[in-house]
Amino acid sequence: MKLEKGHDYLFALLSERNANPDRANKIDRLLWEELGDQGAILATDSSGFTRITRKRGTLHFLSMIQKGFAMSLPIIKREAGTLVKQEADNILCTFPEPLNAMRAAEGIRKKLEAHNQSIEDSDSHIRYSFGIGYGSFLRFSHDIFGDEVNVASKLGEDTATENTILVSKAAYGRLGEVPAQWSLTSPKIVSLGGTALEYREAAHQPK
Repeated sequence: MKLEKGHDYLFALLSERNANPDRANKIDRLLWEELGDQGAILATDSSGFTRITRKRGTLHFLSMIQKGFAMSLPIIKREAGTLVKQEADNILCTFPEPLNAMRAAEGIRKKLEAHNQSIEDSDSHIRYSFGIGYGSFLRFSHDIFGDEVNVASKLGEDTATENTILVSKAAYGRLGEVPAQWSLTSPKIVSLGGTALEYREAAHQPK
């Protein structure tokens, strides 16, 4: 029986790799040939999880997660995005290019802002932070693995504040030049695994 190309498939090949070090290069090539992909990665995180859950309860926050996801998904698809997974209050998706990811992030931010302005209950306001990377990764059925995946997650979940869009060095390098109606701050540095991670904050400036 052929394994689904999810975690089971990965772990089966990694087990074979560990048992046969002399075949490591061959297995590595096989994995990249079968599952290698390249593109922009967008990682989102919501703010206020602990405070709102403690104040209003788990189900209230879970309902906010569902609502935020429902508003985000059409925007992700509109920008040619592919949903990888939704996990707790995080969304991970991929796009052909960083500009697609930036547009999706800005579209989601504006959609959530309009939602928040329509209701008075501040504990029902939904706010995301966004991290964008660009590079090669391994794509499985419900997950992706790669250095820029980690970078996007670090920026979106640990570095960005609510409503901000942070773009990795690889992602803004891929842009070539700053797109029309966008601005990028000067580079900033944050530590990732003991290494320096350079990023910029992107902001949309409509005419």
